[in-house]
Amino acid sequence: MYSTVSQAATTKRLASLTAPRITELARAVTGDDKLEAASWEFEPLSGGFGSAVGGTALYRLTIVSATSQTCSLVLKILYERRDEAPSSPYYWKREYEAYRSGLLEDLPADTFSTPRIYDLNDFGNSCWIWMEDVEDCKDRWSLADFRNIAARLGRFNGAWLTRRAPPRFNWLSRNWHSAIAPGLADSFESLDQLLDTSLARRALPLEAQDEIMSIWRDRRLFQDTLAQLPRTLCHTDAFRRNILHRRGDVVLLDWALASVGAIGEELVCLVAVSLYYEGFSADYAEELDKTVFSAYVGGLRQAGWNGDAKLARLGFTCGMVLRGLAGVKQDLQLLRDQAGHTQLLRTHGMSNLQDIARLYADVRRFRLLKMAVEARDLLSA
Repeated sequence: MYSTVSQAATTKRLASLTAPRITELARAVTGDDKLEAASWEFEPLSGGFGSAVGGTALYRLTIVSATSQTCSLVLKILYERRDEAPSSPYYWKREYEAYRSGLLEDLPADTFSTPRIYDLNDFGNSCWIWMEDVEDCKDRWSLADFRNIAARLGRFNGAWLTRRAPPRFNWLSRNWHSAIAPGLADSFESLDQLLDTSLARRALPLEAQDEIMSIWRDRRLFQDTLAQLPRTLCHTDAFRRNILHRRGDVVLLDWALASVGAIGEELVCLVAVSLYYEGFSADYAEELDKTVFSAYVGGLRQAGWNGDAKLARLGFTCGMVLRGLAGVKQDLQLLRDQAGHTQLLRTHGMSNLQDIARLYADVRRFRLLKMAVEARDLLSA
């Protein structure tokens, strides 16, 4: 159940911020303990409050000092979802707890940094995170960029496989891709009803339905495999939107899905989500998969992990399968939601919904059907 926090309540709280409070934040950003805030403005990012009632909202706060100096920071607001267990895959307060715990203050060398956190506020039914406004210096990624990020993820995971024990905080999820599977049951039980439009049937062609239902019935095979693999700390949402480059540093944002997961599971988002937005083709998908997995294993080795690379491949393919099952529900819902079609076209940079449905079908053949075949082959070898 979503929070009862209203847009008006959030607007009122923002408006109640005083000059001393804004000055305190500006001094934290600039390091100038003599700065005095003269004016300030909040700008909604990614739709602001209205796009995520019960979820999150982002604002940029721009401050102008009495001497015309300008600085900015980002306010991320997390809204309570009632009756949600801390270990649930989408626990509303997880990112706040991750920053508050200190877990992210000492990440392994040559992996990632996090945005500076200027302050944390817990209002009970919402949490506010005042963080650094990081400017990304890289517009597009090449395969070399994906290789670099995958190697960093390998070193990141490898640290908790070798030198550090995976954290035991109760607000961390466990095997995130397994944890989302129960929430998919209703969709697969009513799949015929979800395929009642031509767009939906184009995204999930008739000839693929039996194979997908077979994968769904075998979901516990993939879940059980993930549970038996070596454990590590995972960000679980590491893809282009959450990874920013600056001056030789790489900043990893949005720790809302942080979990203790299986080796290889960390790579799933980097590949699975990128296939939707990087210009999909079967050849590109194969090359991306090969590039990032090789680099990830190289990163694991650099961190001192010398186990069988097959274990990482099992974690990756089983995680991909479970995320691919979730993609069935997500894709069909997006195509059935007529009110959201304009935004959907804008998101994918396409001019018609038929092309989007075709893209979803192409991606599914790789990230679900092909990955299920590979995972089963690895398990039977």
